[in-house]
Amino acid sequence: MTFSTASPADLPALQFIESHQDYPWSETQLASCFGEGYRVRLLWQDNLTVGFSICQRVLDESTLFNICVLPACRGLGFGKLLMDDLIVEARAAGDSAIFLEVRASNSEAIGLYRRMGFEEVGRRKGYYPTVSTREDALVMRFSLDKV
Repeated sequence: MTFSTASPADLPALQFIESHQDYPWSETQLASCFGEGYRVRLLWQDNLTVGFSICQRVLDESTLFNICVLPACRGLGFGKLLMDDLIVEARAAGDSAIFLEVRASNSEAIGLYRRMGFEEVGRRKGYYPTVSTREDALVMRFSLDKV
């Protein structure tokens, strides 16, 4: 496994991975994450991009906006590797916390975040669209003050 920082030239790989999500981001949304303050990281295995993470740093906090792994590579620990990378980078930048929002129905992701030490700090009612209605978002926080 190797990590690299993505550039706009990597947009097709991001879009391919993202297209397998239930509610994928558009290419425009992904492209907007290459501005100042954003960090887009790729996870590679055997010359194949298997996942990515997108976060934004503001002052002394990072916010995870998106983390995505190819369907064939899920359940193999790649999501944890991407989260570990995010935590290492945030600590190195001097951040005090990492925040994220996750669909309340995404039990696999919530389980990973909890195992890694994220705690629920809020809920946004009706935040995410679904096919027929809206879904709550859990707001989670990881304190980088922890050892």
